[in-house]
This record gives sequence, structure tokens and C-alpha cells, in this order.
Amino acid sequence: MKRVITLIAVLAIAISVPARSGILVAQFGTSNDEGRKASLDVLYTDLQSAFPEYDIREAYTSPTIRRILAKRGVNKDSVTDALLRMHLDGIDTVMVQPTFLLDGVEMQMLRDEVAAVTSLFSNVRIGVPLLYTIDDFKALAAILSAESPARREAIMYVGHGNEYASTSAYAMLGSMLQHAGSSHSYIGTIEGWPDLQASVAQLTGKGYRKVTLVPLLLAAGVHAREDIDGEWRPAVESIGCKVEVRLQGLGERQAIRQMVIDHLRQLQKSI
Repeated sequence: MKRVITLIAVLAIAISVPARSGILVAQFGTSNDEGRKASLDVLYTDLQSAFPEYDIREAYTSPTIRRILAKRGVNKDSVTDALLRMHLDGIDTVMVQPTFLLDGVEMQMLRDEVAAVTSLFSNVRIGVPLLYTIDDFKALAAILSAESPARREAIMYVGHGNEYASTSAYAMLGSMLQHAGSSHSYIGTIEGWPDLQASVAQLTGKGYRKVTLVPLLLAAGVHAREDIDGEWRPAVESIGCKVEVRLQGLGERQAIRQMVIDHLRQLQKSI
């Protein structure tokens, strides 16, 4: 009986709240406080400024990261929980915008999770990841190629990668960087292709005195510190190069955050 009364009360609250529109930004997340504040939190603030007419919410898709943060008193919703809260708060039209780099496994999981609660809303649209169209690749290549390394120096951007076909996007981005004239800028991945061995091979025999390793990740978190600084640095140093690791996530760049905003602008047209 109590459950029935509670359900009726919840439905009454939901019905009494005027319907409105919202944006849910879906982020993988990071357990690194500095990386979160410098990238993900700044992006969230930018979205609030760019879309003042929308109720902006946030979700972290990684259960592990949510658990770690919860122990520190930092609570982040899952996509399902965030959408249920939005529904109860009277939000009836939702744009879900991911901040993933690729259209890979994380995107499919996001689509499945959203689909499970779509019936609660009158209109739900899911945006695309950072790299989805050829123009997206060109835009990111232009942003990265704007930084030219000094003579006899190189930059290696290191992404996460995966074991599936979507990891080929990294090689495509690397090709575009070369085509854009950034012949001393390279792309590597931690768990995909080009892997560490192939990435070091790209640098070998080029006469580089220094290589700067930069995370191709939205936030500079655990992977940047443990994998890039902990494993990639010594591997590149082993071929005689001085190595600098720049712990800067993509989300710290305003131009990258603008790409997310631009994707939302396009998604907005379908509402």
C-alpha cells in the first residue's frame, strides 16, 4: 500500500510541474579531481552559458568512476538516474550530448541506456561524439595542427583506443594531421592502433631531440598519469629522445569545447 501511495505522490509531482526542455551531457568521467575541474566542469559551465533556455544536467557513464567519486563525497548520476530525475522534474524534451571521442562501444551503451527510458519523454534526441563526420576530423586536425613543434621536435597525441573497428579513427586523424602539414605530429593509442610499439616506431630514426606526449582524452586523468607518463615516457626515452608529458585534457581547450556546443546546435535543429 505504501508503495502505491508513494507512486501516486511521485506521479502527482511530475504532473504538476510544467514541461520544459533539458540537456543531458554524458561524460565517461574521471576520478582525477584536477582533470575533472579543468575539463569536464568547465565544459558543463560552457553549456550552461551557451544554452540558458535549457535545464543542463550531467551524467558519468563509468560505474567505477562514480563509485570512486562517491567515496569522496562527489556524487555523479548514471545516464539512467539522470534521465529519471529529469522526468520527475518535469523535463519532457531532452537532448543527450555525449563527450566521447569516437562512435564506439561507449556510444552504443549510451544509446541502449537512453532507449530504455525514452517512453518517459515526448521527445529525446541523442547527439554524436566528437569525431563523427569528415568535417569533425578536419576540425580537430586543424585545432591540433595549430601547434607546431620546434625544429627537431615532435608531438605525439595519445588516445585511449579499443580493439574494435572504431579505433581506425585514430589512424584517420593522424593521416589528416600529416595532410594538414603537421608532419611532426603523430597519433597513438593506449589500447588500440597505433599501439605503443607502432607509435615509437613512427618516431624512430627521425632525428628528434624532444617528443611531447599529449593526452588525446577529454580529461587528463588516470590514463594520462599511469599509462602516458608511466609507460609511454620511458618507451620514447629509450630511443634517445627527451620527453615532456603535458597533462592537459582536450576539454581544457576552448576550441574543443566549442565542437561539443556546435554538435548540440545541430542536434537542436532536430527537436
